[in-house]
Formats: sequence, C-alpha cells, structure tokens
Amino acid sequence: MTDARQVVGYLVRPEANDYIAIMDVLEGSVTDLTVAEVVAALVAAGVRLDARLVEKRLDALKDMGAVSFRSDTSHARRYAEILPRNWRYTASPAGRHVQRFYRQVLAGTVTVREIPIVSLSRIVSHLEQLAAALGVGEPDASLLDATVLDAVSSVFTSHDDLDAALVGAEDALIGLADRFDLDEERTNDLKGLLVDYATRVAVELDSGSAQAAAALAVLRPWFGLLAQAVVDASQARDLIAAGALSASRGGRAEDWDGLCVWFDARTGRAARLSLRLVRALPGMHANLRRLHSSAGTASTRSRALALARAVLTPEIGVQIFQAAVGDHSWRKLYGQADEDDMGRNPSWRGGPQVPVPTLLRTAGRSGPRGRGAAPRDDTVAKAQVAEARARRHAGHQRALAEVLAALPGEQLDEAAARVALAALMAAARAAATGPRRTGTSGGLACTLVHTGSGTGILHAPTWRVLLPGRIPLFHRPGQRPSAAALAALAGTTMTDDISAHATLRITPHTGPSTSDNETSFIISRQEGAA
Repeated sequence: MTDARQVVGYLVRPEANDYIAIMDVLEGSVTDLTVAEVVAALVAAGVRLDARLVEKRLDALKDMGAVSFRSDTSHARRYAEILPRNWRYTASPAGRHVQRFYRQVLAGTVTVREIPIVSLSRIVSHLEQLAAALGVGEPDASLLDATVLDAVSSVFTSHDDLDAALVGAEDALIGLADRFDLDEERTNDLKGLLVDYATRVAVELDSGSAQAAAALAVLRPWFGLLAQAVVDASQARDLIAAGALSASRGGRAEDWDGLCVWFDARTGRAARLSLRLVRALPGMHANLRRLHSSAGTASTRSRALALARAVLTPEIGVQIFQAAVGDHSWRKLYGQADEDDMGRNPSWRGGPQVPVPTLLRTAGRSGPRGRGAAPRDDTVAKAQVAEARARRHAGHQRALAEVLAALPGEQLDEAAARVALAALMAAARAAATGPRRTGTSGGLACTLVHTGSGTGILHAPTWRVLLPGRIPLFHRPGQRPSAAALAALAGTTMTDDISAHATLRITPHTGPSTSDNETSFIISRQEGAA
C-alpha cells in the first residue's frame, strides 16, 4: 500500500495499548526522543514497559510508517552510540493524524451538541445579502470588496459549526434508533431527541436550507470570482499559488459547489436528517411498548409475587395455585378476571376471559398452526409462458429465414425487417476490417461491404434504411452469404473502409413518391447503439 492505511494497523493489534501509549508520548513531544527518554515518559504517565519491549514496539511502528527515526552519527565515538537504542524517534505526519483521530473520535465519549440554529440564520442572511448585492449584474471582480469577503468568511465559518453539530446529532440518533433493547433512560433520550428535533430543528433546517439554496442559485455565476477573491485576500496567497498550502474554505469553486449540495432540498443534510427522524420513530415506539409491557404491575415478577400472596389464603389457596400453574399455558399469569361468581375451580373452557398483554398483542406470533399449506399449482401458467416463448421463437425463425432468402435491397415484412435492422446496427457499431464490417444479433449476421459509391438499402413496409457507399449482406454467423446475394454483388468494386463511423439514414417509406431527403435524419454508430 502506498497510502497511509497501514499506519492504522497499530490500533487493531493485540498490543494496541502499548502502541497507543508510545504514540501519545511521541505525539506530545516537540523533540525527537531516544528509547530511554520514551521509557522515562511512559513511567511518568503511569505505564511501565521494559526498554527492550519499547524498542521492539518502536521498530514495529517504524515499519508501519507511524514513526520516523534518525541516527545522529556526527558525534559518535563508539560503536554503541550508533545502535538502535540510541536512535531518536518522532511521530510521522501520518502517525500524528491517526493518533489524534483515535483520541478525538474513537477513544472519547460521543456527546450530542446542540444544533446551532443561529449559525443557520447567519448563513442564510449572509447568502441573501450576497445574492442581493451581486445577483443584479454580470460577474465583475471589481465589485468584490471587503464587505463581501467578510460575508463569505462568515458563511463558511458558520457552516463548519452547523455541519459538525449535525453530524454528531445524526450519529447519536442512529446509535439510539437502531437498538430495540434500550433501557428506560436511553429510550427517554431517544424520545427527547426525536421530539426536540421534529418540532424545532428539522423545521428550521428545511426552511433555512430552501432559502440558502435559492441564494446560491443566484450566486452560481460568481463562484469562480468569489473563490479567487478569497485567495487574493489571503496572507498566504503566494504559498497557495505555489501549491504548498491549500486555500481556506471558500477559496475553491468546489467549496461553493459543496454548499449547493449541502443545502439541496432533496438530498441535502437537512433532508437526510428528516429521513433519519422518520426512520427512528418505529424504533422509539417499539422500545416504549416493550418497556410499558414489562414494567410496573404488568411484569412477570410482579405477577409471580401477586400469585404467592394469593396462595397464602387458607381457604382457596390450593385452587388458585392449580388454576394458575395448571396445563393452561395461554392463561398463566395473564391477569385477574373480572367475574367473581364462576365457582371454586372452573374448567379452562368455561372459565373467565383474560385480556392478552400489550407486548403479546403487538409482537406475538399469529397465523395458522400445523403443517403449512401446499404450494399453489401453477402448471397452467407455466404452460402459457412456455407456449408464448415457443410462439416468439417460431416467429423469430420465420423472420430469419425470410431475411436470409431475400436479395440485397429486396423489401421485407415488418418482423423480418426489424430482425435485419438489429443485425445491421450491430455491424455499424463494429470496427472495420478492410472493406467489411460484421456484426451479429439474434442468430443473424450482417456484413457491410464498403463500395465508396452507390447506396445500399434495407426495405420495410413503412420505413427504410439507406447506407451511402455500403451494401448490407445478411448471412448465418460464421458462414458466407448465399450464392444469390454474392451474385448480386458481381462486378462491384470494394475499397477499404477507413471511416470511424458507419453512417445510416432512416426515412419513412409510404410509397414510391417519397424522396430520400424528406424528413430524414442521420444516425451515427453511437446513436444507433442507443
């Protein structure tokens, strides 16, 4: 691998804790460190590793590209002074990026930031000011003053703040909405997120995105001039022009195009957040139903305790226990019936009716029991499909036979002409070999012979195809044309076909009075393929 993907390898190795601790030391140091200095820094941080183990880990980090080293031989007086333990190590640029990514993204706890609606309002107001000031005339760089540049800077600064908050909110929303087994606290968090966003943030984002998109549509002709003005106003414009630095946000036309994509009404960030909210609603309802059915007096534990208290009654405790835990699984611990005068120990068929719990009612299995139904008999439908397929195949074979039996230029019926046209278009798309182009379609081959003069023709009842300077010959794939077709070409001079495209002219054909030039159009090889 030539990129920095292998640098991430130290985060997934079994010894990742050692590598991360060493990279923390190197990334936090402003000078190169020897192995002994790294060991001392680790001990100060509360991590004790042997010097030989640290040297081994540094070699592995060096092989992965996360660490670079240098050997100072200018003052070496002994052989021991140039050994690896005296090398000085520092984190490479790729290693620093990976370590910061781990500390800032992977190792930290994700916190949901408040979505700054003020930043959205600031973006919309500045974009509308720019559209009102610049959208009235032709793009002119002289109109881009300091006020315009300040507005551009505010737009992209506010956009970075808004985008970072939205990304964090989406990540938290996905992490909560994709879980069914959330506890009560996490379900309340999800409910709060959905209620807050659905009632306030989503509406504000939709309306603000629509206004920003309208202003950006007016400013689109100015994107290039605005980007160049940002670069010209930068203190590092010479370094940016030399390619040593990248321009800040707004200094490239791609940044403005990215704003248009971000504020798009159908696929933008606001639209995606609204879709996340809609997708999270079923997950929230499922968690609420589950918690409601398994909490309070409706839980299995509370019902078992109620049964234990009930069977302590000396008079009817035995009957209550037998009725509760007997062979009536569909009535066990399902609640208390309303009827009181059903007798001491009624049968299960004649006993009181008990309501089914909410969870069983909403998520329980339903449908017929026992052996499944036999598959539907679709013999008749299969026979109809096979008959239609055979009928189409027979019609295609008749069309092939008619095309192969016809002479060049002879009129064909509609079905045979369409089969011939498919092979003709395949030949027009093929590359030329000497004076010939050959293509195959549906079991029929067509060879276009380049004569340089005359016009070949493919006749149909209502249309025809004219081929200036070429004659079409139809034959079986891998075989020569018929003797009658070759005889029709006797005495015709053939020349090499050097043109890149075979030109076709399709004209409607309603009678012998139709001219070749009436309502005709040219189709190139690519258009014919379409």
